[in-house]
Amino acid sequence: MAIAARDGADRAEQLIALTERLSTLMAEEIEAHKENRLDASSRDWAEKEKLAHAYRFEIASIRENPSLLAEASQGQKEELKTKVEAFGKLAERHAKALAASKEVTEGIVRAITEEVATSRAAPAGYGRAGAITAPKSSAAHSGIATNLKI
Repeated sequence: MAIAARDGADRAEQLIALTERLSTLMAEEIEAHKENRLDASSRDWAEKEKLAHAYRFEIASIRENPSLLAEASQGQKEELKTKVEAFGKLAERHAKALAASKEVTEGIVRAITEEVATSRAAPAGYGRAGAITAPKSSAAHSGIATNLKI
């Protein structure tokens, strides 16, 4: 999805506004993750997706063809550069927040899986020599499937 701009100045203004809005949404999501509201990523999903696609497309277009901003003033270009740099730092923080949430969620799932497997462990039995054998792990038979490769 491309920005429908009249000229470079209009493109710069729209891209500045787009970057600001996307930054606001990401900052809100980061705060929600800090407050352990793990459903934060699903809020405003459609808007974030549209903005992210437009942002990625516009930045790639400008990198490929810098003349798209030819009519933009030096002030607009500097403001856009500042906003894009700030957005990059925010995106890094956002990625860290998502990774932390993922780690917490995986830890909870792993703990539940281990607890279920432990509670369903087979009883100890006797081996060929008459000695008590340790129960075999029944994690594969616990009824809960986990994917630890995510």
